[in-house]
Amino acid sequence: MTNPSAAPVSTKFLNVLVIGANGYLGTAICSAFLRTNAPPTSFRVHGLIRRESAAHQLAMNEVIPIIGSLSEPDMVRTAVLSHSPVWDIIVTCTEPSRATEAAHWSDLLAFIQDLASESASHGVRPFVLWSSGCKDYGTTGLHGEKSLTPHSEDSPLQSHPIIRGRMDAALRVLEVAGAEGSDFTAAVVRATPVFGYSGSYYGAAFDYAAAFAGAFGKDDIRSRTLDFTSDEGTIMHGVHVDDCGEGYVALATAALPDDDRRRRIAGKVFNISGRRYETLREVGAALAQEYGFGHGARFGLAQDELPEAVSGHNCGLVFGWSQWVSSERIRNLTHWCDKRSLFSENIGVYRLAYEAAVEAGLDDVEKVKRRMAGNWGDDHKAAE
Repeated sequence: MTNPSAAPVSTKFLNVLVIGANGYLGTAICSAFLRTNAPPTSFRVHGLIRRESAAHQLAMNEVIPIIGSLSEPDMVRTAVLSHSPVWDIIVTCTEPSRATEAAHWSDLLAFIQDLASESASHGVRPFVLWSSGCKDYGTTGLHGEKSLTPHSEDSPLQSHPIIRGRMDAALRVLEVAGAEGSDFTAAVVRATPVFGYSGSYYGAAFDYAAAFAGAFGKDDIRSRTLDFTSDEGTIMHGVHVDDCGEGYVALATAALPDDDRRRRIAGKVFNISGRRYETLREVGAALAQEYGFGHGARFGLAQDELPEAVSGHNCGLVFGWSQWVSSERIRNLTHWCDKRSLFSENIGVYRLAYEAAVEAGLDDVEKVKRRMAGNWGDDHKAAE
């Protein structure tokens, strides 16, 4: 039985810096680190953000806000080092606009090298988790095809042109971290699309279904189908953003105990994906039921067969990107597993959360809406 009057155990805090902490993924990663606190070792989580207006929300969530821009290296260095010269874990989860990404990735790596040099001078080499994504591998086949195999960390890289800069930056950080005399070690995380809360790119699925439903009256919709141009066998492999955040923490904690454990993780790539994939048939049927389409969903239609109301919804990256991704490496090494419901299993709750985020006018919702409209070039509110 615990003795409440026993002498307290001194807690050792490990400093975590999450770059892009106010973004969709950054928020989940910060929360995951805080949930993992287990005295006598705990995490003190700091979040680097550009905008002072985002600091209040971080502070309310027990994340220490640090305000600074990577484009002003001296100022951001001073701001970060004023909190601590030693950083145990650094996580990157930024998503710059295409107009600024070349400079951004260069500035980000230089910043990490600078922090790592200072930290190493105090006896601590930071462990860096650098975010990329599973779209770096390109697409797989469709569900049911005999030749279908999942992408693994050893699969060839065939990224979409839109994200080629992110992929190249991830390869570069592994090269720098692995060089002789480097002051930090690193691993790259490639997650599948994430869902939950404000929805990320899965929010486009709700927008599409809502726009399609809006083309018909309540009585008419009961005799209608929710239609898609993509094949019903399109693989939609996602993971809840909470589970994704837990994956980052699993890698970080596995790398901390000793040098041998870190060597098994450093220099490696780790995919994060759900326990199984869903198909567009599953997701489409769930959306159809959720929005009241009485005759379910249809697939493989021509674009001109769809209502004019959905003509502006460019959902190819959501409904048309078929990809099955293996995450056996992180599962076997860290025993991480995803626990939240799949997208189609709990779609009503995920819709409720997304619509609340839309009503609140969250930045990440607006950014995804701009990108789904084809505007990838001026995300001036991109997390940093």
